[in-house]
Amino acid sequence: MTSVIDMPLDTILARLRERGDALRAEGVAKLYVFGSRARGDARPDSDLDVLVEVAPEARFSLLDLIGVEHVVGDATGLRAQATMRRSIQPAFAERIAQDIVEVF
Repeated sequence: MTSVIDMPLDTILARLRERGDALRAEGVAKLYVFGSRARGDARPDSDLDVLVEVAPEARFSLLDLIGVEHVVGDATGLRAQATMRRSIQPAFAERIAQDIVEVF
């Protein structure tokens, strides 16, 4: 059995896609993985960074973002850190651009 620590990216993506309906129910239009888990250089204590896009007209609060973290964490067994795509600074967006992997 694969431990959470060495879970391959393909497994992470599959588990998140399986929870697509639950994530969409939280208001997520698009979801991406980035950071060390996407690059394949995660340490045992690395979290799972996800980038969240919502429809422009959607009402999406901090509580909704926390809900996304819970769904992601439950799906993968990893501590999740969710970031809103519309709230990231250009320099950060540029830094993570090479890491981003689309979930849905």
